Amino acid sequence: MLVSAFLSSSSPRFIAPERANPEPIRSTTSDPKGSSTAYGSPMTASPGSPAKPVLVTGASGNVGAPLVEQLTAGHHQVIAASPQQQEITAGVRRLDFEDPTSFASALDGIGSVFLMRPPQISDTKRFIRPFITAMAEAHVEHVVFLSLMGVNRAMPHWQVEQDLKSSGLAWTMLRPSFFSQNLGGAYRADIRDHDRIRLASGRGRTSFIDTRDIAEVAARILTEPSEHRGQAYTLSGPAAIDYHQVASMLSAALGRPITYEPIGLLRYRRELTAQQLPSAFVNVQLLINVIARVGLAAKVDPTLPHLLKRPARTLHDYIHDHTDLWRRAET
Repeated sequence: MLVSAFLSSSSPRFIAPERANPEPIRSTTSDPKGSSTAYGSPMTASPGSPAKPVLVTGASGNVGAPLVEQLTAGHHQVIAASPQQQEITAGVRRLDFEDPTSFASALDGIGSVFLMRPPQISDTKRFIRPFITAMAEAHVEHVVFLSLMGVNRAMPHWQVEQDLKSSGLAWTMLRPSFFSQNLGGAYRADIRDHDRIRLASGRGRTSFIDTRDIAEVAARILTEPSEHRGQAYTLSGPAAIDYHQVASMLSAALGRPITYEPIGLLRYRRELTAQQLPSAFVNVQLLINVIARVGLAAKVDPTLPHLLKRPARTLHDYIHDHTDLWRRAET
């Protein structure tokens, strides 16, 4: 019953695996053209780039931070949104989704917006819909929304997508799979301090995606939006692997054994609750594990390398670039 509580009866969430010569990107009018690009190459300003600034919500997050770096390196005007008044400096504006009085000043003169739903906000009709209305009133030219793979009515992202579609704004939806960066975030302490990954994902596989790739795609769309308007892109990493394989990768990179300890969903829920974590966080973690456990996180989508014009980063790339996150301090 716990599993069924998290799943909807919607149609399958993924499309066919990546092939050597993948089909054109779903729902686009033409395939992206151009030569291959090195990892992390910034999108430089061009005559067709927007003259107005880009407002980035979630600017300190896993996707927002590298997005700000990409846009800044490409000499685009970037404004970071922050709900904290004390963080407001040059290039930063206050934006609090729970305070509609902050919307007008945050959107003043803005050309496009990277929109991310804050994890603590589940009532999107109350807190995100008014901001979408404010973007329309401010004549924002394009919105890129960070949704998630397999989005459906059971998820708050779905309502945001519907509100954007009915707003009159030009939009692009990014629907990524599970972030590689979560290994260095929510799961970091367990790996570093206890040499383990303790989850309720069973032997389910996940097509991990590197958020640096998501940021690069977002930067391309925000600076060259014309062919991406009205598109919803499912984004995944290049391969689906289980957590036993993840543990083996970490073991090889760190030079010490890391093990995956699969546990049941109810036990996982009890352990998270015992840590006095916010209920919203607990529910999200359970949902992530349910999706992986039943095999819905395993599909590989060909869209990401099309948009990047190069191969997507692998989980091995992420681990190799961030081994210091899981190394213990020498005693």
